[in-house]
Amino acid sequence: MPFPHQYITLTPEERKRIENEIKRLTLLRQWRKRYPLQALLFSDQKMTFKNIAETLGVDYRTVKRWIARYRKEGLNGFISHK
Repeated sequence: MPFPHQYITLTPEERKRIENEIKRLTLLRQWRKRYPLQALLFSDQKMTFKNIAETLGVDYRTVKRWIARYRKEGLNGFISHK
């Protein structure tokens, strides 16, 4: 059983911002920049760090850092305000 601290809970507004940013990055063909945002959505869906890492093809520790950054900075650490 995964540890509950691995998960985050996004608000509906945060989910919408993330989805919009993923669409924007897709249009700009900036595929890898979407990964941290996708990791947040997956964590909100109760996927473990390991499963997220496998799905995105990144290291487990990278996912762990992204989630820690979200906890510290919120979405401001992920979405540019340009």
